[in-house]
Amino acid sequence: MFSRYLLDLPDVKKINDWYDCIVIGSGIAGLSTAIRISKHFKVKVLTKSNLSESTTWYAQGGIAAAVKKPDWWKMHYGDTIEAGQGLCDSSAVEKLVKSAPQMIGDLLELGIAFDISGGEISLTTEGGHTFPRVLHAGGDATGEEIEKKLVKYSGSFSNIDFFSEHLAVDLITESGKLLGILGLDIKNNELSIHPCTSTVIASGGIGQLYDISTNPSISTGDGIAMSWRAGASIKDIEFIQFHPTVFKTNDNHLFLITEALRGEGAFLRDSNGKRFMVGKHPKAELAPRDIVVKEMVKVMTAQNLSFIFLDATHIPEKLLKVRFPNIIAKLKENGLNLGTDLIKVFPAAHYLNGGIKTDLKGRTDIEGLYACGETAATGAHGANRLASNSLIEGLVFGWEISKDIIRKTRSKKSGHEAKITAQLKNIISKEPLHLKKGPEEDNLEEMILNFRKMMSRNVGILRDEKILKHAHKIIDEYAKLFINKSLIDTKKIEFFNMLTVGHLIAKAGLIRTESRGTHLRNDWPKKDDKNWKKHIILKGQDISFEPVT
Repeated sequence: MFSRYLLDLPDVKKINDWYDCIVIGSGIAGLSTAIRISKHFKVKVLTKSNLSESTTWYAQGGIAAAVKKPDWWKMHYGDTIEAGQGLCDSSAVEKLVKSAPQMIGDLLELGIAFDISGGEISLTTEGGHTFPRVLHAGGDATGEEIEKKLVKYSGSFSNIDFFSEHLAVDLITESGKLLGILGLDIKNNELSIHPCTSTVIASGGIGQLYDISTNPSISTGDGIAMSWRAGASIKDIEFIQFHPTVFKTNDNHLFLITEALRGEGAFLRDSNGKRFMVGKHPKAELAPRDIVVKEMVKVMTAQNLSFIFLDATHIPEKLLKVRFPNIIAKLKENGLNLGTDLIKVFPAAHYLNGGIKTDLKGRTDIEGLYACGETAATGAHGANRLASNSLIEGLVFGWEISKDIIRKTRSKKSGHEAKITAQLKNIISKEPLHLKKGPEEDNLEEMILNFRKMMSRNVGILRDEKILKHAHKIIDEYAKLFINKSLIDTKKIEFFNMLTVGHLIAKAGLIRTESRGTHLRNDWPKKDDKNWKKHIILKGQDISFEPVT
């Protein structure tokens, strides 16, 4: 049902020009990696939308690094480990926090205009941080500022070729080695093969699996799904972080309200005006996100509401205007004033803590395949990501990937390209490629909507054995619609990828019989270090376990 390829057989005719490296995705992880590699070799960037459409663009809060004393890397390390609830790999966290200040230096050289206060870079505190160490730009538009600069800068490199509206469909491998990518030119509805030595998957998250999400529409888990089909290991996929404070606009769109607002002193209140986080955690509203969300769900359930209140009315108006101009503008459009009104907010699917299993150099267990950013499981986040560690993780491990790819590409043997191309031609002649068809067009949107609602209900914030098994059954029924049929269609490919990732999340969620971090089981409400201080690894139909290092 979830087969080796999202393909059945016959006929891709076109093999594109050779590239030393292909990067899938154009957020901070993908573009920063492409830029570094392009200083030495030719790079192709595939993105299924436009270059700027990435999760990075929507990252309001900021980027975390210990850049000012008395804060230092060991403090950042400790906060990250604590947020990860016993599942962070210490070597990955150390690599992340030690390298973070250097990455900030690189961004400054790129011209990123971080906000200034008193002649110094302004730092704020977010959930789980013991020191102000979150840098921000444009008040509450950090991701947008970084993405704009990266897009502009990457465009100045002649060694980078951009292929927008190109969907990576499958990885073509032989004997555990990457040969190329099957891609779909969305504009022309044309399949072709992109041969390469190395591929970096930086395709972002999986938020569109849920009906309420902060992620852009492109976040359908494509990179994870195609990697798993190709035989890569998937790690910690059960840990989905829900952002606590999302606002619904008058036209029913979702708008994330950054955690930095609570970092500047905003409160969370129930319908009676009580600050319900006080007494639940020493950091109250600035507890790690999994703890805040769990308490929010308890309050909403007890008071039969779909929201709680975010209160910034006591924060000086001057500070709000400087730090949160975009939030103020959005609320004003909806008839609200951040300085005087209580804002209704609720949790939404936000970030995948796990993903494609990598080592500290971003390598997967497929030769030539790397993963970076949200789509990767480096071990740095464990069961719950520390706020604002995502952008910096993409930079740090993208840097490690670029060094490894440059080293390997320099040492490749003469005739390597011709050999790979010949292998691809041989595969095509034996196994002409054709996409599975899937459900009929008129039912597709309804199916996707129903699937997303089911994921939120059964594989969302609160889970148990019964509803996870029911989720498996529904996913399998949908997946059967894709068997032995053929037609190219972007929406259907995305839906199949969503089903694939949903299958993996539900599977790992059933296996982990405890509550830890962002994985909350009603039927196993306590953390169980004795039996479960370990990672779940899914590879094909195999299940294995890996100790925390």
